[in-house]
Amino acid sequence: MKTIYAFLIIIYCCCGCGSRQSNNTRPALSVTIEPLRYLTEQIAGDYFEVTTLVPRGNSPETYEPTSRQLMELSRSRALFLTGHLGFERNWLKALQANAPETDFISLSKGIRYIRTATENHTATDGHSHADGIEPHIWTSPENLRIMAHNLCDALCRIDSAHQTAYRNNLQQLELRIKTVDDSIRTLLKDSRQREFLIYHPTLSYFARDYGLVQHAIETDGKEPSPARLQQLIALCRNKHIRTVFIQQEFDSRNAETIINETGLQPADINPLSYHWETEMIKVAQILSHE
Repeated sequence: MKTIYAFLIIIYCCCGCGSRQSNNTRPALSVTIEPLRYLTEQIAGDYFEVTTLVPRGNSPETYEPTSRQLMELSRSRALFLTGHLGFERNWLKALQANAPETDFISLSKGIRYIRTATENHTATDGHSHADGIEPHIWTSPENLRIMAHNLCDALCRIDSAHQTAYRNNLQQLELRIKTVDDSIRTLLKDSRQREFLIYHPTLSYFARDYGLVQHAIETDGKEPSPARLQQLIALCRNKHIRTVFIQQEFDSRNAETIINETGLQPADINPLSYHWETEMIKVAQILSHE
């Protein structure tokens, strides 16, 4: 009996090792942030192994890749980028130097940018980026649909043998994106919360798409001064703002100061989560509460 158990254990271990080896032999793709991993895996299916450069809980504005990440990127067929995040701008040349055979593909083609330095808009306030472009494009369902098309086109070029599967997966993803968009519009239809506070202005495109106004606590990527905090406290009182979004990548002490002075309701969100559908609907649910 012991001999049979030992034999079965050996077979189990061999099968397990074989399975792991099979997974590791899949061609590799890389992405810069978790929402792009979600997007890539929905379209690529099981044909690629997808890895994320910026780990969960880290800011894609300031993260520095490890030497191991720089080396491992070279085995990826492509790196998908949003196009304008601080991490992408700051490390693009180093990443390309370490992975000369890897395709670097921005998914932002066709997106109408919020240009923070020149555009007079009401979707966001109190923040700008070095290149004048608001980079958090994935927080808009319409933008994500455009990004999905760009990604699908890239996969069809990289792996034309499976392009039918990629096109079919794209169609299924588009249906889910539309469902998310419809759900958000239904939730916000009768909501009186049209303005909100957030530390880092990740929801600029979300705000633009749904007729909301986002007020950022930080200014030009820096912590607010005491004078700025007082301005925000007065703003919240005058505009009857009730919600402040808290993100795990950023220090919440300044938000807590405003909360203590105004009674705002803090709400934890993670726009950098892999679970894009859940997070986008969650934001709308929070704002829909009276």
